[in-house]
Amino acid sequence: MKSVNIYLLRHGKTLGEAALNGHTDVLVASSVQQSICSGLLKINLPFEHVVSSPLRRCRDLAMRLVVEKPCLSLQVSPEFQEMDFGQFDGVPFDQLSQQWPMLERFWQDPVSHPLPGSESIDAFYQRISDGWQALAQSAEQDTLLIAHGGSIRMILANTLGLDWRNPALFSTLQIANQSISHIKITHADKIYVQICSIGTPLSGLSHA
Repeated sequence: MKSVNIYLLRHGKTLGEAALNGHTDVLVASSVQQSICSGLLKINLPFEHVVSSPLRRCRDLAMRLVVEKPCLSLQVSPEFQEMDFGQFDGVPFDQLSQQWPMLERFWQDPVSHPLPGSESIDAFYQRISDGWQALAQSAEQDTLLIAHGGSIRMILANTLGLDWRNPALFSTLQIANQSISHIKITHADKIYVQICSIGTPLSGLSHA
């Protein structure tokens, strides 16, 4: 029997105007990335492997961690990218005032009211679930997964058997920037999964 810890870290707050930043490759300030990196190393979470979304708000942090701690191995996994919001992806909300009713319908029921050209919720969930199941089955070391709010919510929905079409996952389940959710996976006669914490602020974590 072997147990592996996987820590799901949402990236830091991005630069620029408020927007639905899905596949748009927005950045996190270098000073914020360094602060998150230092905070992670200070609390000394016992991860030996880092998996990252390829988007720079995640990947830049992963690269910093590897530079600071060269013993870490790094894997960049496109499966964990944020949802693609189509024509509205990356467009500041201030420029979408004419489309606000459409955005409201999307937030209330994203399955029935997808945004123009966007990835469907079903496709998003399936992509994330496939990546997560592959990671859960193959992980041999404690792992830090640096990803996005939507991606982490879909992982939690998959693990808990929740309805991923439920808009409350996005409107009610709080996954703040630079917060960590902890999942423990035990390999025995089958795989046992335990969610130990959800959305804990990095500043509130400690490890002996």
